[in-house]
Amino acid sequence: MLPKIWIIDSYSLMMFLGIIGAFLLFYLYNKNKTDIKYILDVLLVACFAIGFGLGGALLLQILFDLIKGDQELTWSMTFYGGLAFGVASFLLIYKYFIVKRHPETNIIKNVYIIAPASITIAHGIGRIGCFLAGCCYGIETDSFLGVKFPGMTNPVYPTQLFEAAFLIILSFILFLIAYKKEKTITMPIYLISYGVFRFLIEFIRGDERGGTILSMSPAQFISIAVVMIGIILIFKIKETKEV
Repeated sequence: MLPKIWIIDSYSLMMFLGIIGAFLLFYLYNKNKTDIKYILDVLLVACFAIGFGLGGALLLQILFDLIKGDQELTWSMTFYGGLAFGVASFLLIYKYFIVKRHPETNIIKNVYIIAPASITIAHGIGRIGCFLAGCCYGIETDSFLGVKFPGMTNPVYPTQLFEAAFLIILSFILFLIAYKKEKTITMPIYLISYGVFRFLIEFIRGDERGGTILSMSPAQFISIAVVMIGIILIFKIKETKEV
């Protein structure tokens, strides 16, 4: 019998697999379009961005806890914080690292088009980790869809799996658009689609995540902003004819 050297929890495992899935989609998109050195450099930058994203996800949830007035912080993470910090740090490092090493590259062609599919597959697989960890669950239900997590009296909606299914399907669609059409429209499609979905699924989310803002959950409030950004991007893309 082999000794047990290292143990990883299911949540962390699914996060890791999600990151691998994101890297794989980026590689599949770029393998015949650019050289391997560029791909490896971008993946290295992505690793740093993931670290900043995780920090941002933690910080935003801490902010929600403070706004709510919790005496004890939950020390959990929220996706939107991770998305904002991760994307911002990636673009910043890309500008000062990748552009200098690969001045011939075009960030629109090589990153912007495929990034939504990569982010979405990582998020989708990560949500399966939420299901396995018993977090991000839904409200109580008598529906056949209900799942009873350990320590719960009644079944709840497995909103983690609903979101995972949506995101994985969306990732597949975005990848096809990116690979077959090479259209920058993938980014606004992602922002609008996920923003609308997240706003709606919040109505059946049952876990506590920081109170309310204008009678909406923090995620619903941010989702509206995300959808608006997506709509603005559509008009910007049309102006530059980069559809």
